[in-house]
Amino acid sequence: MRFGVFGKVMLSVSLLCGQSAFAATAGGATLGNENFYCAAASRSKSKTGVPAAPIEPASTSANRATAPCDWTPMLMAPISTPRLFRGSDGLYNLVYEMQFTNYCAKPSKIVSFEVHNAKGGLVKAYTPQGLHSRLLNLSLTKPSKGKAGDGDVIPPGGTAVVFMNLEFKDKESAPQHLVHKLVIETEFADKVRRFENSNCKLAVEDKPPVVVGPPLKGGRWFASGGYAGESGHRRALFPLSNRLVNAQRYAIDWLLMTEDNHAFSGDGKQCSQFAGYGKPLIAAADGTVVGVIDRFEDQIPNEPKGDQLPFYPGGNSCVIDIGNGHYAFYAHMKPGSIKVKEGQKVKRGDVIGLLGSSGNSSAPHLHFHVMDGPSILGSRGVPYVFDSFTVSGFCDEDKAEKAIESGGVAPIAKSKFDGKHTDELPREGMLIVFPE
Repeated sequence: MRFGVFGKVMLSVSLLCGQSAFAATAGGATLGNENFYCAAASRSKSKTGVPAAPIEPASTSANRATAPCDWTPMLMAPISTPRLFRGSDGLYNLVYEMQFTNYCAKPSKIVSFEVHNAKGGLVKAYTPQGLHSRLLNLSLTKPSKGKAGDGDVIPPGGTAVVFMNLEFKDKESAPQHLVHKLVIETEFADKVRRFENSNCKLAVEDKPPVVVGPPLKGGRWFASGGYAGESGHRRALFPLSNRLVNAQRYAIDWLLMTEDNHAFSGDGKQCSQFAGYGKPLIAAADGTVVGVIDRFEDQIPNEPKGDQLPFYPGGNSCVIDIGNGHYAFYAHMKPGSIKVKEGQKVKRGDVIGLLGSSGNSSAPHLHFHVMDGPSILGSRGVPYVFDSFTVSGFCDEDKAEKAIESGGVAPIAKSKFDGKHTDELPREGMLIVFPE
């Protein structure tokens, strides 16, 4: 769930609280086994841009025995591999993370970061300023606020993570391989020099997204904390089982809105005042139930507490094996409402329980995502799409936060994306109506 979304009223919604505390240890975790490989090359430059050493020829006939040392003080590696999917804004997306590690005795400053296709065509270029909203510098005690120089300097031994979201107008525009180029500046061999680390090549997974049905019926469901955001689920990269993993990479928090665009009635201090509380949750696909937790009470709105927050953040929850190595996860279910048990077969559309607010939740909502294993946080989040839904408006999430937490009207308005959609993943901020 999106961490801090809707402030006091809505979800603490990043499924696991205290993300910053965990992030402080993430630099020591090893990478998971992913489908990638890297081949690094570098050049050294002075402040004037004049090469301080010859560039190693790209030709395979180059004599590596006599070439200058190929220094790459800032190491670069993917944490995950992307799989192409289409969002409800019509754009195709590649979502993944890159890890930078400064293996230098001096601080290193990021000068530029670029992504190219296999033929050398530029896919995306970041200046240090443009990178800040996507960069998690683990050496900072407070998150970067996007100011030049407050996040792009990595200390000796420091680690940073870049949360990559690449968008393409059509499927054909998306590369099958992504080549990354990082330019840094650091003091090296008694001089300030620039190093270019390039040819870190990442193969895009040659698999389609997982197609599922809706986890909810009808309604006017506000999609929060999705794949295109810069916080919350998108940033929920945690050290688990000695690797960095994000099960929530494509997760969405679903909050039911009334016809007049309120999330709750009254003062919002009771779960029963929320429009979505107690609504049925349905199986998104045929499958087998592999995990059920049903022992937690609902949290008091805006007052989540207890050991369930870090250890059972989903609260009352259900995991369904939907086949082909994929698992659907439902979190924050109403206590005593789960209608299935482990080992039970379910059909798409079966009611599995009711929407609640247990676990790491500060208001009733459904957290839903698809992953490549049964562990709710220790698995890798994989892209999925709903085979049918209708977009019925859009609202900027920050504006929605302020309105909802005050009990006001969320400024949801008609959008150019309104209408029926198929085989897409809703982008955050959209109001979604599922089939009844």
